[in-house]
Amino acid sequence: MNTPSFLKQGSANPIYIAIALFVVYVVWGSTFVGIAFVVEEIPPFTATGFRFMVAGLLVSIIVLLNKGISGLFPSFRKVRNAGLTGILLVGLASPLIAVSAQFVDSGLIALIVSITPVIVVLIRVIIGERPNWKTWLGVGFGTFGVLILIDPEGQTGWYALIAVLNPVIWSIGSFLVKAIETPEDSLTTAAWQTFVGGGFAVLFGFLMGEKTSLFLTAEKTSTWVAFFYISIMAAMAYSAYAYLLDNAPISLVATHAFINPVVAVLLGNWLRDEQITLPILFGGLVVVIGVALVVLGEKPNELLEPEL
Repeated sequence: MNTPSFLKQGSANPIYIAIALFVVYVVWGSTFVGIAFVVEEIPPFTATGFRFMVAGLLVSIIVLLNKGISGLFPSFRKVRNAGLTGILLVGLASPLIAVSAQFVDSGLIALIVSITPVIVVLIRVIIGERPNWKTWLGVGFGTFGVLILIDPEGQTGWYALIAVLNPVIWSIGSFLVKAIETPEDSLTTAAWQTFVGGGFAVLFGFLMGEKTSLFLTAEKTSTWVAFFYISIMAAMAYSAYAYLLDNAPISLVATHAFINPVVAVLLGNWLRDEQITLPILFGGLVVVIGVALVVLGEKPNELLEPEL
């Protein structure tokens, strides 16, 4: 009996691969809903910062248990570079999702943020690369879908544009990560990015006038459940993602890019009664098709840097 082609890379148990995929699909998709609950009581930069500091500590523990002190501290230069990129990715880009979540439905934000691979392609074009026709078609679909989703006169208003800044900054940061020397192990890099970036987000929020003390005075059970969920499960999801990169084909792992927003829209409707309107349904479908064309059609290994 021949082994299916999507399981031939590595020697991992197919069941473990399926479980890891499920974690990546559901956890990253549900993060947007969790953020929407958290920002009901906690300011966006403060919430995002503490969330990632907790996640960074958890990922650090995972690295220490598996690779020891030398695994977490490979060299000062690599740790410093990981921290600096974390300031851009986690400290500046990620909080914009929380800022937007104060005004825009979480499912809609997830659809907008999912265009990150499309923006990555556009940056690659700027630096001289030439994608194939399938990728260009995906870019067209993705751009058209976002234009449908962003309605200045509708529920989203101009606040949706805040969410658009997230994939722009994230894409630029992803290129920076590849251009400088960071730890070889993706979990080590993630540990420093999340912890340092999280600390920067808290500091930036404080300097911008956020009441950091509101983190300690939140009263709703839903706020704390959501906070610890997106903090702890994010660490687990990134561990599952790293496992998949080592044990499953890249084309299979890349599917999270267009499945996560679908999960987010469904969970937003279920947990927060967010309306799935015709523009969201149609625009979201166009975006997902565009992202799928880009991810599966053009060098998927260049598009795999996930939203932490």
